[in-house]
Amino acid sequence: MLSVVSLRTVTAFILLILGLTVVAAGSAAAAPAEGSPNATTVDGPAVTSTVERVGGSGTLRYDLTLAGLSEYERVKLVVGRDATVVEADGMATTRRDGRTWVRRAGDSATASVRIRTTTAATDRPTEGGEYFATESWLLGRVPLVELRWASAGERVERRRLFADGRTSSARATVSNRYVLVGDQRSVSVTAADGGIRIVSPVGTELGPDEDDLLPALGDAAERLDVGDRGDDVVLFALGSPARRGGESFPVHDEAWINTDSPLDDPNSVWLHEYVHTRQDFVLAADMRWFREASAEYYAARLAYEQGRIDRAVMEAHIDGAPTTAALTEPGSWDDPTVPYTKGARVLALVDRKVRLSTDGARSLEDVFRRLNEHDGPVTYGDFKDAVAAVAGHRMDGWLDRYVDGTAPVSSFYPGGPERQGLLAPLVQVVNGAGTGGVFFALSLFLSGVGSVPLYRYLDRTDPDDREDRSGRPV
Repeated sequence: MLSVVSLRTVTAFILLILGLTVVAAGSAAAAPAEGSPNATTVDGPAVTSTVERVGGSGTLRYDLTLAGLSEYERVKLVVGRDATVVEADGMATTRRDGRTWVRRAGDSATASVRIRTTTAATDRPTEGGEYFATESWLLGRVPLVELRWASAGERVERRRLFADGRTSSARATVSNRYVLVGDQRSVSVTAADGGIRIVSPVGTELGPDEDDLLPALGDAAERLDVGDRGDDVVLFALGSPARRGGESFPVHDEAWINTDSPLDDPNSVWLHEYVHTRQDFVLAADMRWFREASAEYYAARLAYEQGRIDRAVMEAHIDGAPTTAALTEPGSWDDPTVPYTKGARVLALVDRKVRLSTDGARSLEDVFRRLNEHDGPVTYGDFKDAVAAVAGHRMDGWLDRYVDGTAPVSSFYPGGPERQGLLAPLVQVVNGAGTGGVFFALSLFLSGVGSVPLYRYLDRTDPDDREDRSGRPV
């Protein structure tokens, strides 16, 4: 009996040692370069990467190391137009159609490739600039690099590097589009089944107080019920020379924001860019306006709902001078801000109409969610269908007039510019009423209008009143 137990014990011990050895070997294969970000593919050859700034310039250098190549018949990298290959060991390069094709050359099990970004960061706030640099930090572009491989007799597999997940260290944070290089710090908040992380260069002062900013973003994540939840959001907070405002990359839930941007403002860039990260749709040309229009409207609305601005400030921000541009035709826009102005006003009206039609049970958020869930590019027709499905009735005529047409949209809020004429009181009542209130107001108005000819008819047929009307035409 003792010998059997001892045999089982020894066998279990050997299996444990073997298991730990396999785990250790697997971990070593995926270990990142010391102190540097790393991207390792789940399948295919193992790839590690480091990123460094090229001297004091505005460009970045990525060093890639590939291992385990002997296990595959074919291995190659495709480097996009936003980078160039400056060195390759164990691989041959070919330039074609603006891209660089890097193929395995020889029988070596390892290879290395060095690439450099072609889009340089600037040290001054230029209009439309997206990448910036100072002496101590640089926000640059993550290049498009695709790994392709195939075993003997198997089909070609492919994977984009740097898209497997975000990596960070004390000196670099690599996301999907942006990379911040230089000493940095980060803070985060958990909300809506995901996290929001703010990364900034060391010494950068945030405009809003950190203890106020993080809860505000977390609250926005909970309030904005439009789907596309659960993903982690990365916001790069930058000081000078970053231009005013910010820039987002909704597909991968990341953005950069100028730290001078206020939070208690109807035009809060923090909230505006966060809304962008919740846009999981692809827009057709006739719906291009919706991206900025929805971010502009919800930034103001979230600031109001959080009590950071009052209703009058929100309404004044969304109201504005009318424009005759057709939202579905970008060529008709006389100003690039049309989506921010007319677009935001149209969405505020759609939101109001949906709430009135459903007694507050639904809103524009439900339309937004349907667009996020839509398969394929969202067209204007898809938008009209989504509005109809949410509101419970079609609004094509109204949408065609103000979205697809050139009819201007001016004030629509109670308390806005005064409305003139006979219908002014009715419009004010309708704007502030629910479905029942609208029906009552219309009934009251129509009964008043209809009573005029009715009373005139009764006057003419009432015998008791004829004597008093002698000499008047009947």
